[in-house]
Amino acid sequence: MVDSLSIFKPTEVQRKALELLKSGAKHILLFGGSRSGKTTVLVMAVIYRAVRFPGSRHLICRYRAKDARSSVLHETLIPWLTRTIGKGSYRLNVHEGFVRLWNGSEIWIGGLGDKEQVDKILGHEYCTIYFNEVSQIAYSAITTAYSRLAMKVEGCRNKFFYDCNPASPLHWAYKVFIRKIEPRTDERLTKPELYDSMVLNPADNAENLDEDYISDILDTMPEKQRARFRDGLWVKAEGVVYEKFDETMIIPPEELPEKFDYFTGGQDFGLHIAAVKIGWLGDRVYVVKDSGGFNVTTRTFVERQKDMDWYGEVFDTYCDPAGGERIQEIPGGVKANNSVDAGIDYISMLIERHRFYVSSECRGVLGEIADYARDENNVIIKMNDHFMDAMRYGIFSEAQGSVVMS
Repeated sequence: MVDSLSIFKPTEVQRKALELLKSGAKHILLFGGSRSGKTTVLVMAVIYRAVRFPGSRHLICRYRAKDARSSVLHETLIPWLTRTIGKGSYRLNVHEGFVRLWNGSEIWIGGLGDKEQVDKILGHEYCTIYFNEVSQIAYSAITTAYSRLAMKVEGCRNKFFYDCNPASPLHWAYKVFIRKIEPRTDERLTKPELYDSMVLNPADNAENLDEDYISDILDTMPEKQRARFRDGLWVKAEGVVYEKFDETMIIPPEELPEKFDYFTGGQDFGLHIAAVKIGWLGDRVYVVKDSGGFNVTTRTFVERQKDMDWYGEVFDTYCDPAGGERIQEIPGGVKANNSVDAGIDYISMLIERHRFYVSSECRGVLGEIADYARDENNVIIKMNDHFMDAMRYGIFSEAQGSVVMS
């Protein structure tokens, strides 16, 4: 049955990628432009491992489960399973979200964006975890899933696979795989040799594309989209909200003002919980701290904050209005003003007037701000935006009713 996988005919670059997947690296990222074959290569690697090691279990996940099912399960995994091992050699369990092969191996499909899905897929151990389109997934969700790569199958070396269209150079994936630094501290990775990456671009997969796909579609995109989706470059997203935020506004913690007029906080709830602490000094606003968690209760999160001496003196923490009773669990918690466009406009004004700064220790805020964007309909893309919401709550809710606004 393993020989039947030879029906997959990779391009030269895809063949090199498959060789990389066999290397000693434990974490492997394939990044690059649109339709370059990244997903196909990694799905085929998962299929091969599931066939090669009977009874093994593997996970393919995205931010949203419905996207994983549509773009990975139905468009890639099922077609290639049918072509290689045959339709009668596997069974799809739609309700539970996995495919079981004739040899007892399972390939699970899920999302890291809602609690029910997380509890389901992280209730198992795996030999392979493949994070699809990691530009949309928070680092806290990724690291939470790390503990589930723990299934023991003789002869199988457990692996993490990742892919993405490149995001901004501030994104955690760029820091981990390109700069080889820990994204929360900027310190060198403890074992950088375990992390490897490779770029695959549409030109490398031209033989499998429509002849006019690159020339008539990718070549005609706006500059930033062309850089990402054709050339595989790490640049700010098209339609980024805080376009004028730049590295001059990122300051090391030792250069923060010694004393502020006062503090406020912003709190976002949900599966991805996020908090920011804002320092106000005259007409300037500083994001001095941030903190996040994944799949934890509000009470547990607050205890962590207290251990970090987060609250100190009492200050108002403006919380997601949809938080309901959870707001009462936050020290100083009050409902935030959730006027999204007005809040964004206010923060944009601060940035344009160089009255907005972020501590370099605020990895959550810095990991989202460069990719926080609107879609082609001018609607905020609700993905990997938890710190952006918390930041807006903490700044705009206070400014709205203060002299700063006037």
